[in-house]
Amino acid sequence: MATKKQIAANRRNAKKSTGPRTSAGKAVSRQNALRHGLHARTLSLPSESWQELIEIRDRFLRAWQPQTPDQRRLVARVAFAEWKLLQWRDSQTQLGEAASKSGLCPQLRGGPSARQARLERDLRDAYDKLTHSMGPDSPESHPLLNIA
Repeated sequence: MATKKQIAANRRNAKKSTGPRTSAGKAVSRQNALRHGLHARTLSLPSESWQELIEIRDRFLRAWQPQTPDQRRLVARVAFAEWKLLQWRDSQTQLGEAASKSGLCPQLRGGPSARQARLERDLRDAYDKLTHSMGPDSPESHPLLNIA
């Protein structure tokens, strides 16, 4: 059990350490524990491009021409899954190039990871649900997916 003197010292110290106070400082500290962002509560990280996601979604909407709100939601899900997979592949490419240049961490140059497989499953699942939902209206060719 802490003594009264220790409790008082803790309270004094707590007043000195209150975290960031400016909005810029708070924005930076929100990212402190972030490692890859695949499970992030926010849609986009500072290194990710909202514009790229919007372009992918618009391209999918033009190609699929969804007729119902559920179909539009599935198109958005396919586009988001595609975007996340592209982000993952870009990050792996950058890591692989860095590993090759430095000669360190040769395991970074390996094959597909469990995370990549999960992203591809998510994309395939959303795509399959969309094609099932569209039925005979589904586009005959699907050049938009980047599933390897």
